[in-house]
Amino acid sequence: MSLRPIVLVLALALPMFSLAQDATDSVEAQSKEQDKAAKVAKSAERKAWNAETTVYKPIIGLGAGFFNYFGEVNNNERINPVINNYGVQLNLIKNFSPSFALQFDATYGKLTANERSVESNRNFTTDLITFNLQATYNFAGVLRPGRFLSPYIGVGVGAVNFNTKGDLYSKDGQAYNYWADGTIRSLAEGSPQAETADILQRDYVYETDLRKANLDSLGLYKQFAVTIPFTFGLHFRVSPRSAIRLSSTFSYAFTDLIDNYTRDGIAGRQGNKADDMFMYSSITYHFDFFSPKKEKTKSQFDDMEFFSMEGDSDGDGVTDVNDQCPDTPKGGSVDEFGCPTDSDGDGVYDYADEEPNTDKNLSVNAKGVGITDDMIVQTDDTLATLRAKMFEIYPDMVERYKNQSATSTQADILNEIFDENPYLLFDKDGNGTISISEVYNAIDLFFDGEIDVDAAFMTGLIDFFFEQ
Repeated sequence: MSLRPIVLVLALALPMFSLAQDATDSVEAQSKEQDKAAKVAKSAERKAWNAETTVYKPIIGLGAGFFNYFGEVNNNERINPVINNYGVQLNLIKNFSPSFALQFDATYGKLTANERSVESNRNFTTDLITFNLQATYNFAGVLRPGRFLSPYIGVGVGAVNFNTKGDLYSKDGQAYNYWADGTIRSLAEGSPQAETADILQRDYVYETDLRKANLDSLGLYKQFAVTIPFTFGLHFRVSPRSAIRLSSTFSYAFTDLIDNYTRDGIAGRQGNKADDMFMYSSITYHFDFFSPKKEKTKSQFDDMEFFSMEGDSDGDGVTDVNDQCPDTPKGGSVDEFGCPTDSDGDGVYDYADEEPNTDKNLSVNAKGVGITDDMIVQTDDTLATLRAKMFEIYPDMVERYKNQSATSTQADILNEIFDENPYLLFDKDGNGTISISEVYNAIDLFFDGEIDVDAAFMTGLIDFFFEQ
């Protein structure tokens, strides 16, 4: 078999494989760069959000919870664990970075445990006052921005003060004696008069100060101990200035005397070698009292003025929401839409009309006063005046109409000229064309109400200007 075909195929395939591998490597490299860029952007977003939301002023918290006990007294009675194990707590938190903070806790509460068995019957209660100073970490460097829930952990040093008491006697002052049959009696089970012993019921009144009772010959020991607290919690962000925390703090106490049972106890009361421990679980509400209130982000609508539903800005008796003429001058009468009235329909509002009942057949000036023909000839601000000056400006116009009937008046001739080419009436310089300044002058006369023409006439004048 010849090897030439195989060698040829390999020679062709190797470059193609190399190109394919290079393309794959290029795609993978590009994908890695994109992933790296995405991680950098996400990290920057997280850092910016953490920096913006972190409060560096002291934050005060107040909460409530309950204690759990870990020691020689096995709390096996079926009693609600919250009863006689309550606590209240005051927190003070100072953030030093988005991730790390220092937290101080002061807690007051009660810790109780009851054990009932054939071998051992123990109980105690104590008031607890604890102080903890912990460094906390909240994983802000790895959690997503915009979160409302953040876990956190803490560890530090603390102290506990306790005052242990026991329920050893009934309300009648009879000592409790626990018998093998599960009853509590007034005499010991091995007593010669045991048959006469009365059955007692625990009253759960912890009347005996166990330190002073000195049952194990321990003397007046210290009721204070150093602790090491460990905390795990969940921080719920309610608003920029407030939060709710659920937490559990486990405290290892460097004492075995909280329950008054120790390794040095007498027979029947002897404990183990381990120190006592307890845990406090709580819910607290935290609020930032000291940071200045953040200014509200300005909206694009902040500078806009909106009509109120019940307000009346111009005092015309029509609420702003229904007022179609919001700036009506005070003192003038208005219609139901808040617009000034024009009783005689002359185009001048009543509040500015100096002639309230103008003849409807007359034109009026800017003050609402009717203008007669005599007044038009005598004034220099009307279209009629411009007509009167027509023959002076265009003498040839008179010649054009000299053959008219003798009965034709100059006014008739002027009207006919006006009807043929009215725009030339605004040719002030008499050059036979309308200039831009003459157009502006005509527009001013129109808006000042000094010429009796409509908008269509003004449009025609402008068209004539461009077409001439």
